[in-house]
Amino acid sequence: VRIMDVWSVVNNKGIEHLEMIVMDSLGDRIHVLIRHDHLLKWKEVIKENMTCIINNGSVYNNDFQWKVCDHSKKCVFLGGTTMKAIELQNIPHKGYFFKDFGEILQGKCKTDRPEDIIGAVSEINHIQSNTPGKK
Repeated sequence: VRIMDVWSVVNNKGIEHLEMIVMDSLGDRIHVLIRHDHLLKWKEVIKENMTCIINNGSVYNNDFQWKVCDHSKKCVFLGGTTMKAIELQNIPHKGYFFKDFGEILQGKCKTDRPEDIIGAVSEINHIQSNTPGKK
């Protein structure tokens, strides 16, 4: 797989974990989580755009309220997870799946994950607060 994006998440208790999106040669993307108890092992190893082979992760349903990609499964690194950096030329560097604005306006998009769009935000006319302190 190619590591497309990596980001750090810190919860309200100050506990950090890593999340990333990986993509295979067919363009399929999957959400990967690295729990806080494995963070030190992986934080300096994982780099965006690197290609690698990952073994012994645990696969779960992608059942988060907000999804970062379409795949029905997500992967979680465990204590026995291994990753070997290897040069894989057949995996594209970026995989965008652009959604036409017309389709968005017609409601032909998923509302539980971000879409790749070309354009710019011209204004924000409404902000809805779902929980106190979060927008």
